[in-house]
Amino acid sequence: MKTITIRGIDTELDRVIKSRAQQNNLSVNQWILQALKKITGMVKEPVFKKYHDLDNLAGGWSKEETEAFYKNTHIFERIDEDVWK
Repeated sequence: MKTITIRGIDTELDRVIKSRAQQNNLSVNQWILQALKKITGMVKEPVFKKYHDLDNLAGGWSKEETEAFYKNTHIFERIDEDVWK
């Protein structure tokens, strides 16, 4: 692997780089490599962003709520033969 020295990093840029690396639980070197790969197009961003704003609702039904849901929707599992003729 090659080593590159970057000169001219001012105090503000140094602060931002270290802050971003810490936010992502990466070393400064890892964060800079990741940023360079992203900027140069070597790493593609996902087409769709993952959202987690509804995560607390997923799987949040009680046993009673789940049973009520199945009780009230089981009719939709039956195929109406007359409709499909």
